[in-house]
Amino acid sequence: MHLFCNTNSLLNSFLATACVALIACTPSSGDVNKTYAQRLENVLKTESFKLSKPSTLTVKHFTHGIEDKATIGMLELAQLRKCKLATLIAEHNNQLGKTATPANVLSYQIKFIQSANECLESLGEQEELFEKIKLTAEQKQASLPNYFKAMLLNESEFKQSWHISSTHIDENTAGFSETVSAMEQIAKLNSQINTGRINAIEPELIINQLEVLNRFKYNKLLISAARLQTHYNQQITALLMQYSKDELCPANKNKQKAQTLSNVFKKFYLEQLQPYQSFLVGRLETLQPLYQQIWHDTELAQFVNSESNDAILQSLKRSAKSHVTWWQGFYRRCEISPL
Repeated sequence: MHLFCNTNSLLNSFLATACVALIACTPSSGDVNKTYAQRLENVLKTESFKLSKPSTLTVKHFTHGIEDKATIGMLELAQLRKCKLATLIAEHNNQLGKTATPANVLSYQIKFIQSANECLESLGEQEELFEKIKLTAEQKQASLPNYFKAMLLNESEFKQSWHISSTHIDENTAGFSETVSAMEQIAKLNSQINTGRINAIEPELIINQLEVLNRFKYNKLLISAARLQTHYNQQITALLMQYSKDELCPANKNKQKAQTLSNVFKKFYLEQLQPYQSFLVGRLETLQPLYQQIWHDTELAQFVNSESNDAILQSLKRSAKSHVTWWQGFYRRCEISPL
C-alpha cells in the first residue's frame, strides 16, 4: 500500500504514525471530508464555503455505423445447413437478434467469424457462396474494433463507471478481485481483436464478465471515490491558500489558532483521510493500467492514460501532495510542531 508518506518535512514522524491507521475504522469518506472542512471553517471563521461534487463525465453514445456489404440470403442460408454458421445467422435474424445489446452484437460478430472459418473448409473455393462468406467474415473482422468500442461506450456496465456515486468504498467492499479478473478478460479480448487472434476468443465470456461488473459495480465506486476525493482536496487546499501567515499565526501573539488548525489537520486528514486515499491509490494502481488498455481508443482515454494530467490516479496523488505541501509550509511559517 502506497501512502503519501515519502515527503521530507517536519511531518515525517507524524505521517509514519498515520500510515498504520486502520482503514476499516474510517467512517464514510464523504462525512469525514465534510467534517474536516467544517472544522477548518470554524477556526478560520470562513463564510459560505461548501464542498461541491465534481460533474459526471458524459459518455457519448457511439454508433459503429457498419453495414455488411455482402449479405447472405435465405436460399444461400439453406445451402449452409451443414454449417453451424447457418444456425447462428438464423438466430441473429430473429427478433432476439434485432434487439441485441452492443455486447451481444460483438459476441455475434466474433462467433460469425469463427463459424465462417470452419464453414469455408467444407465449401469448394470455386463456389460463389465461398467468396461471399469469406468477404463477409473479412468485413466483420475489420470492423471488430468498432463493435468493441460500441460495447464500451454504450453498455451500462461501462458507462456507469463514470457516474458519481455517493456510496462509500473501503477495503471491505466486495468485488475487487472479481472486477480485476473481469477487466483482465476484457483487456485480453481487446488485445485479441486488435491482433487478429479471433479464433482464440471465447465469445461466451463477454457477457459473463459484464455480469460480474454489473453485480459489484466496483469500477463505478472506485472511480467515483477517487474523483470525489480529488475534488475535495483541491477545494480545501484552495480555501487554506486564501489565508496569510499573519491571519494564521499573528506575530507577538499566542499560537492557539495555529495549534487548533494543526489538531484539525491531524485528526481528520492525517489519521483518517490520508489512509483512505492510500487505499484508493492502491486499488487504482492495480486497475488503472487495465482501464488504459481498455479505454485507450475512446474519448475517456485522458482519464486513464498514466501520462495524462487528467488521469484519475495521477490527479488524486497530485491533489493530496498539494494539500500536504500547504500544511508543510504552514508548520514552517508558524513555527509549530506537527507532533
